Amino acid sequence: MSDDKDDKKVDVIEALDKAIAKDLDLDRRKKAVQEKSLILQEDRVTRELDALEKNKQEIELAKTVNYGQMSASAIQELVKNNADYMEAARHGMTFINKEFKGLVPFFRKNLIVVCADTGGGKSTAVANIVYSTLTQKNPTTGRSCKILVLTNEEAAEDFYNRITCLIKGWNYNNHDQFTDEQRQTFTDMIPKLSQKLTIIGDVFEGVAGTTTTVEGIESVLNNTMRDENPYDLVLIDYYQNVRFSRIDPKLDEYNSQRKLCAVLDQIKMRYPAPIVVMAQIKRLSDEDDTTPFNIRLKGSKLICDKATFIIEVSPERDYLRSKWSIWKSRFTESVGKAVYTGYDRGKFVPYSVDFIKNAAKIVNKNLERKEEEKLGIPSEE
Repeated sequence: MSDDKDDKKVDVIEALDKAIAKDLDLDRRKKAVQEKSLILQEDRVTRELDALEKNKQEIELAKTVNYGQMSASAIQELVKNNADYMEAARHGMTFINKEFKGLVPFFRKNLIVVCADTGGGKSTAVANIVYSTLTQKNPTTGRSCKILVLTNEEAAEDFYNRITCLIKGWNYNNHDQFTDEQRQTFTDMIPKLSQKLTIIGDVFEGVAGTTTTVEGIESVLNNTMRDENPYDLVLIDYYQNVRFSRIDPKLDEYNSQRKLCAVLDQIKMRYPAPIVVMAQIKRLSDEDDTTPFNIRLKGSKLICDKATFIIEVSPERDYLRSKWSIWKSRFTESVGKAVYTGYDRGKFVPYSVDFIKNAAKIVNKNLERKEEEKLGIPSEE
């Protein structure tokens, strides 16, 4: 009997020890959570105090400003900025090809939004904008153009491969069908292209959130603005994938995009190159659909207010062409106009009479082939 009592005492003691240990562990975890919560609160309060202090300083500074007359230094800076802008406008670069000359303000102080629906040619548009710019010299500096792409959509190697295909005249489809020689060409071209084309993904040099956070994009733009030999084009691919804020993690993607718009609106005035932002837009359901472009744009609509130029590309595959609809232009008389480009092996080409004739032959041949397939007639190829 005594042994049974001793065993029960041991069991009770062990149970008590476990309960005490569990309580201690719970207390430890609660304390750890409280400490983390305190860190978050302190960080939030610090940010709010910094913002409040900055606002107070700006209010006090505003009280001392003479709004009745501009200072000589302010006038001098304004004159210089205007001269720089007018010079850039006079020597603007070519957007994709000559079809867009005089329509797209492809020079500094412009925030250009290029819209397309999913599967509507956004990646092709990116590749063509980059390829076209790479083949140019900046008319103002006389140097071969350098391009910066901030991507949260495609892998960096895909960008380089697409550009290689445009250079070589290859289709970037059916990746498993490239020959060993072509694959070697892709490999050889990456270090060559990287001399003029920098692709930055969301994780760059070990830093995560580079292209999906507002602060990541802001840091890159501010850093590259100080380069002795700055970029001639910045392209962000794409707008709706910027979903987070490092400073304010509680911001949802809609408000993160609004914050990004404010950042881009300020930086575009100082950056020495045009900034192109790719964005998703819902395509029109049919020819009678008159839904405004800003309603169809996905995510925050604030980008429509901040952009200086907005254009939508939609493929018309039956005609081997794409339609570019201009919805907004702050500095050119192009709103409401449409530009057509032909499509040839991944490249947007001028929609010329010769192209239309050749395209008609290809379209008719494809239609004949489809009819033969319906009838079960074997192909002659």
